[in-house]
Amino acid sequence: MSNGAAAAPAHRPGAPRSTHFRFEHKVFAVKGARFAPTQDTEEAALHVMLGDLQVAIVLPTLRYEFGIGSDCNDGELLGVVERSLRFVKEIRPNDSIPREVLDGTASWSVEERHRLIAKGRLSLQIASWLNGEEAVVVDMDSLEQLVEDPVTQQRVERAFAEIAERIGIGRERKSEVVERIDDLARELSYIEALRERYMAVREIMSKLSQLVRTYRADRTITQEISRVRSLLMRPQDEFESLFAQCDAMTGEIVSVLKTFDAQVQFVREMRDDLHTRLMKWDDEISIWKPLEVVRGEPTENAIKHIYRFAARHYPQRQDWRSR
Repeated sequence: MSNGAAAAPAHRPGAPRSTHFRFEHKVFAVKGARFAPTQDTEEAALHVMLGDLQVAIVLPTLRYEFGIGSDCNDGELLGVVERSLRFVKEIRPNDSIPREVLDGTASWSVEERHRLIAKGRLSLQIASWLNGEEAVVVDMDSLEQLVEDPVTQQRVERAFAEIAERIGIGRERKSEVVERIDDLARELSYIEALRERYMAVREIMSKLSQLVRTYRADRTITQEISRVRSLLMRPQDEFESLFAQCDAMTGEIVSVLKTFDAQVQFVREMRDDLHTRLMKWDDEISIWKPLEVVRGEPTENAIKHIYRFAARHYPQRQDWRSR
């Protein structure tokens, strides 16, 4: 196993002893009990049915009302619930604890093509390093053409031994460089899957721009679209910045391989941040992806829906500094 595999410990420091949410108190055995963020404050809460009424009990209140101390099994698991709701939308008693919390790996899967894209980006980075001109290629068409180029493939093969020498393990151990690249590509494949998911967010923004023209004669709707686009500028900029940071990380491939474990940790932190941010968009993507850019009730309902979404998650910031 390569050094990259060593970056994924079997048990993350501070991770829970159990791998499942096995609670002991009877309150967690109530039919339909589940943990999820509250609608208004997004605090972690236990949701239960009291007759026909659904009640959300935030965790501090739950601990107090049922005498659940932080040092008992249930108390520890409630802390794990709070950390885990970054990665899943809801948790039910006896569910598995997300792997992000247990050992730092991802609890969701990617497709082989995502790994191949990540491996292709790294291969081009290596080939350009050999020429003394490191460059990050993001455009997919350019990426595919360059990766398949025989000259590029030959450069990559020559570079492995050079990199092994540069990072201090010797040319005869170039196979370890190959293994580290494979391990890094596996980690970066999650970034590629998230980048693809983010394209659906960008498609929503594009459709909103088109709808401004479609509804140009309707001042009320165009103003509502304008407000939505204004609110969504900040998260869009944040997404672009995070992906740019991930791409820049491989900009100095030798440094990445020298500090491999730290770089894997960085990629995982970015993966988890992006995943958490994109989970919020799931409902909007499901609404907007099939939506045709035409006038009509479905379009106007979608505009209202995304306005509520934007106002809730990305409210306009106020600058309270004195002027």
